[in-house]
This record gives sequence, structure tokens and C-alpha cells, in this order.
Amino acid sequence: MFGSKKSTSSTRGVETLIARNTAIEGTVKFTGALTIEGSVVGDILAESDKDSVVRITANGRVTGEVRSPDVIINGHVNGDVFASGQLVLASDAVVDGNVHYNLIEMEKGAQINGNMVHSTTPGQGEKKEARLKEASQIKPDESPGHKELATG
Repeated sequence: MFGSKKSTSSTRGVETLIARNTAIEGTVKFTGALTIEGSVVGDILAESDKDSVVRITANGRVTGEVRSPDVIINGHVNGDVFASGQLVLASDAVVDGNVHYNLIEMEKGAQINGNMVHSTTPGQGEKKEARLKEASQIKPDESPGHKELATG
């Protein structure tokens, strides 16, 4: 899970660390990978980078909104989490807020004290709506594979 190629720092570019005894107040905007071992009071926002990832370790604490394509939590988040790619909740994760995810992996012991909202990646919703609209315009006798059975 944590050792996958997708989550290695070599594929993420810039690595930023908020160390264990560090406290930050204010919005944190980043690209690449952000690891939080300390505390942040404010929002965590990935700059429009589809490869960005936020890691909140067991000692990490965020009070605010977390927005990133990929989010890995093993600490505490007091606020909503938005992961357009993958959300991983490790065994010590606690989220006091709603989680919005595309893909989710949740280990035994992880807690969500809020709603879980499945969201597709940008563009997928529009494509699905277009397919449904197209399918609804096909008449039964025009649909592929539809054959009239002769009676008699």
C-alpha cells in the first residue's frame, strides 16, 4: 500500500516536510509531495498538480480543509478532505469531517466522523451524463441486438 510506485517521492518531484515539533498557522499551498509530522492550523491546498500527494503521519495534525489529488492519512484531520485521485486512511487515521474521494483505501481502525462522498475525477461525470443521454434517446426497436420475435 504505502510502497507503491505512485506514492514514492521520486515520481512526485518536490518533497516538503513539516517536522514533528513544527506548528504552522495559515494556508499551505504546495506542489509535489507534502509530509506533515507536525501541526497545521489552516487549509492544505495542492496547486493544480495532478501528481501531488499529502501525507499526514501518525503524529501529524491538521485543523482545516485538505485538498490534493492523493491523500494519505495516519494522523488526525479536523476538517473536510478532498482527494480527486486516491484517499488512503491508515489504521490510526481520524477524520472529523466529510471525505470526498474518487478511490478510497481504508484500514481497520481508521475513523471518519462525517460523511463519505464519492466523487468522480473531473470530466468523468460529464462523459457519463453524455452516455446516459445518448442511451436514453435510442428507441427499443433501434437498440443494438434487439430483434423482433415472430409469433405464429
